[in-house]
Amino acid sequence: MPVKCFAALVMVLFSLLSAAGCAVNPVTGQQQLMLLSEQDEFRLGSQTDQAVIDQYGLYLHDGLQNYLQGMGRSMAGISHRPGLAWQFKVMDSPVVNAFAAPGGYVYVTRGLLAAINDEAELAGILGHEIGHVTARHSAQRYSNMMLTNIGLSLGQEFLGGYGDMLGTVLESGAGLLFLKFSRDDEREADALGVEYASRAGYDAQRMADFFITLRTQPSADGEQGARLPEFFSTHPSPANRESNVRAMAASWQSRLPRQNFLVNRRSFLKQIDGLVYGEDPRKGFHEGNWYYLPQYGVKIPIPGQWTFEQEGNNLQLSHPDRKAVCIVGIRPDSQSSQVVAGFLRTTGATIHRDRMMTNNGMSARMLLSSINDGDRRAVIVSHFYQQGPDVFAFHAMTSAAEFASLQEQIQSPANGFTAMTDRARLNPQPQRIVVKSVGRPATLEAFLRAEKVDSELWPEIAWLNGWQLSAVLASGEQVKVIE
Repeated sequence: MPVKCFAALVMVLFSLLSAAGCAVNPVTGQQQLMLLSEQDEFRLGSQTDQAVIDQYGLYLHDGLQNYLQGMGRSMAGISHRPGLAWQFKVMDSPVVNAFAAPGGYVYVTRGLLAAINDEAELAGILGHEIGHVTARHSAQRYSNMMLTNIGLSLGQEFLGGYGDMLGTVLESGAGLLFLKFSRDDEREADALGVEYASRAGYDAQRMADFFITLRTQPSADGEQGARLPEFFSTHPSPANRESNVRAMAASWQSRLPRQNFLVNRRSFLKQIDGLVYGEDPRKGFHEGNWYYLPQYGVKIPIPGQWTFEQEGNNLQLSHPDRKAVCIVGIRPDSQSSQVVAGFLRTTGATIHRDRMMTNNGMSARMLLSSINDGDRRAVIVSHFYQQGPDVFAFHAMTSAAEFASLQEQIQSPANGFTAMTDRARLNPQPQRIVVKSVGRPATLEAFLRAEKVDSELWPEIAWLNGWQLSAVLASGEQVKVIE
């Protein structure tokens, strides 16, 4: 790098650090380097909130949303940052996860609610996520990322490199979703979760029990502990986590004047009775060489031998030799012109062709564009379908060298996009959590057999309830069953 350019880079970084200065951490009272003001936190939190909703969607159940919002705000009111405009939301995802964004946004998935057995467990998880916000963990890690990326981006700019990582993250706010906390952050969030749950009157020991439940989640082949749920992917687990939580809970219970800390299993189960469990086929399902989207009444062909993955409202189809990829994004309540503008803004693609076309009676805007990264050049064929209030964006990408031979194949998902006509596939029903009461004492296995529950579901039901199949259930005990 030329000396003048290096000096300019140093001056820019110095000015940023000088402007940022130090901020007082609301939890510790200590000063820390922070590039984000509270106003920046609110702005990024709002952007991230919209990104989360666009990607995963809210779980459409007003009663459950209001329940979570009421409980969460009550706990946030006794936190170190009670003045934030706290929002708590249930996301329509089957994965077991919870996460938070700056500014007071906390999310739990319906998959997590299905795995929880009482209100005290939920209080511990909400307290943990509230702790990430009050201790400004996301804001701190984002500040660190900004420092790294500012240096990288400016260095690339002076060297004539392509791309601006920081600009993309700042534009969308979605980059916050991929920030993983350190083990020290997790320890502090655990401590705050125990404190907030205990001060709210809940038995924080149940938070440790929930971590054990997560670790014993059965895999697809029925083996317990064979895989860790998404929660542990985004929340690295410190050593001795459960024992530390139990010790902290015991300490807080000895310091508070309460004798009967709440568990509230029955009232919690009442809230999740009827909860959609697992993948919801109404939002989409893969069958044969087609992906069906009953919610929108459309279907997408999948090229032979291509692999298929789905995450929220994004679908990814990959060439068997990894020579090409097609990404399909569903953007509810959007206009195609806005989606096109966002695509061009975030990728910096160069447009070579822009025209309107019709496929299977549906009009689409088609773009042929390219992206250069050093000596590499990728060609992208994009189709944007406006279906009522929703936009379906198809982006098929391959290298310039492979484009001529793969052009027809990579465009087949967009060209074959069509309306569903099969009534049977238009109204599939998801599995749900149904809460049932035990009539007379019996083992869990005997109860499930008497209820004529599919025996293949028994291990998963046992895990969901935190019991063994041999556990003896008392009369009146409530059981989560999958139907």
